[in-house]
Amino acid sequence: MSTQRSLRLEDLGVRPIPGMTLPSQVTFGPTGDRLYYLAPEADGRLALFGFDVEDGSERLVLAAPTTEEQGQETLEEELRKQRLRQTLGGVSGFQIIDERRALVNIGGALQLVDLTNGSKLDGFDLSGLLEVVKWTDECLIATTGHEIVLVSSNGQRDSIVSVAGEGMSVGVAEYVAQEELDRMSGLWLDPSGKYLAYTEVDESRVQQHRIVRSDVHPNVVEAYRYPFVGATNASVVLCMIELATKTRTVIAHFDDHSYLGNVVWLDPQRLTFSMVNREQNRLTRSIFRVSDAVCVEWDAEDGAPWVNLPEREFAFEGDLLTTSEAEDGQGRLVRLRADGSRSTIGDVVVRRLLALAGSSLLLVATGEVPTQEWLYLVDLNSGDFQRLASDDTMATGVLAPGGGRVYVEASSRRQPPRSLLISTRPAANEAVQTIRASTPPFDLVTPELFDIKAATGETLYGALYLPPEERRAGAPLIVSVYGGPHAQLVTDSYGLTLDLQAQYLASCGAVVVKLDNRGSYGRGRTFEAYLSGRFGEVELADQLEAVQYCQRRFGTDPNRVGIYGWSYGGYMTLIAMTRAPEVFRVGVAGAPCVDFRWYDTAYTERYLGDPIRNRDGYDRTSVLDQLEGLQGKLMIIHGLMDENVHFGHTASFISRANELGRDLELVVLPASRHAPVDAPSLTRVAMSRTEFLLRHLDLESPDLESPVDN
Repeated sequence: MSTQRSLRLEDLGVRPIPGMTLPSQVTFGPTGDRLYYLAPEADGRLALFGFDVEDGSERLVLAAPTTEEQGQETLEEELRKQRLRQTLGGVSGFQIIDERRALVNIGGALQLVDLTNGSKLDGFDLSGLLEVVKWTDECLIATTGHEIVLVSSNGQRDSIVSVAGEGMSVGVAEYVAQEELDRMSGLWLDPSGKYLAYTEVDESRVQQHRIVRSDVHPNVVEAYRYPFVGATNASVVLCMIELATKTRTVIAHFDDHSYLGNVVWLDPQRLTFSMVNREQNRLTRSIFRVSDAVCVEWDAEDGAPWVNLPEREFAFEGDLLTTSEAEDGQGRLVRLRADGSRSTIGDVVVRRLLALAGSSLLLVATGEVPTQEWLYLVDLNSGDFQRLASDDTMATGVLAPGGGRVYVEASSRRQPPRSLLISTRPAANEAVQTIRASTPPFDLVTPELFDIKAATGETLYGALYLPPEERRAGAPLIVSVYGGPHAQLVTDSYGLTLDLQAQYLASCGAVVVKLDNRGSYGRGRTFEAYLSGRFGEVELADQLEAVQYCQRRFGTDPNRVGIYGWSYGGYMTLIAMTRAPEVFRVGVAGAPCVDFRWYDTAYTERYLGDPIRNRDGYDRTSVLDQLEGLQGKLMIIHGLMDENVHFGHTASFISRANELGRDLELVVLPASRHAPVDAPSLTRVAMSRTEFLLRHLDLESPDLESPVDN
């Protein structure tokens, strides 16, 4: 007998999403015989668990602290979690030190924990530390953001490098490096442990942006160094210090016109680092030699209209393993050798490099179609690619030390997610172990995948959430949209099935459609390049093609078409409501950017270029100059504390709407940042968005006391 039930409106704001509660931040212990990971307890807060590979047992290492025990998160931790899109409370991170000890992050405060019983270990003064990069029984090396310190087991601290002054920091990544370049660290220890490369960051010339938290009394004012489009970026200096002598060496300067990318030690005597120019159409790699402190350019790659910076790179036998789109515009696995020559390994389209152990490389690549991501273990000596979790269309993983085991998370639209332990050298009875499986308690429909052609001939992939067949003809149509670069909505994964917002709207009688338009992630640089110089045009054209497809196929009501999205999806909602008002009658925009001149440098200038040289492109991208076209029913939801897409975007939109006499509804989340994380805000978003769409599309909800009024 099935225990699944119908989805209810109140379920939409629950986190973690029921059915998506697999482990996170999975890490093998030093010997590879144990796994450690975070997973939610009954109250949804994250706890630290361990899994013994030999006997297949799981145990709780450290329970999630209560809200009272955890206290208030530090501002640094709150912002770090926003950059990583982490939404759950409890244990927010951990670092395995050895087989017995781990460093655990709770609300931004670090503590040393005994892995055998979860007890707190004393001795080291961990207060104020943001990142630890070296650990022995006697000392650790870490950064506080203002100094790099040597902390002894007796609690004493010795400052290795320090900075002073407003806007100065050391050993950390600046805002755009974290948010847009996927670089979260500013510390890199060489393999021998003798030398530490680190960043010295000067943001004193970066404009401050102030956010007032007005739901507390007295008000709290937060000031951020936010590099607006066309304005000054942070200045970064890459340095090296010899730990024994504290001798500091400057490796390279990155001024207002360049960005520091990845930093990798090739061996104890050679460090490589990448740099992209501010236009982001040239990527250069250099090698710094410790022996004579000489820095030489090693490799360069030009790309039009931009170069995508690889997410991760690894040192292998003194060479660099990386990804490159230089060959054909698709990501390829490349080995960059010491003499500067390149060789391509395999013919798969690489999405992400995950881990390296010995000569085994773990990576994710595109499957048969772009909606699939397959997991491969690559033997770098033979060049063989071994696909793991081959029964699933989406998979990712973590590689054990030595490469003998792989932790795998896998799913498909029809297969709920599972976490597996796969032996790459399987014995008779240990080929695959199931660690956890997650099944939602809801009765859900499996989204249907479809494809259509763009005006320029490319195949576009979409997903449909359908009501019962007898209710489709004449049904309202709702578009769930993102539309921007570096994101993909339509994947053959259970995450697609577990879009509870789309599922609920379909259960109320709407046809819900998603489409990855031109410019979205996973199709290579040529596909992304449709967004070069201007936003909002090809994305809208492709979304309109999806609307027409649904109307032709299902006979949906052309007078009842809605749209909703968050962030870039919020921007696309406003674009649709103002530039195609004859099609889109109802929209809910979450945290929308309304003018990209007010967004950050590294993201916006990559796609739109310089705001002075491309004034027309920025003008045509802005929503504000097209607001006269707004005719339908519009709701905007935005957090007052949004540090990414500031609330000023929505305020400017409202001001312009008032000038033109256009009405809209506004839902303000007083304490929320760009990604709402607290239960009241998540519930308010789900309830407000759903009720607004149903009301104005003339649909009824089984969870409302009476039919929705039109």
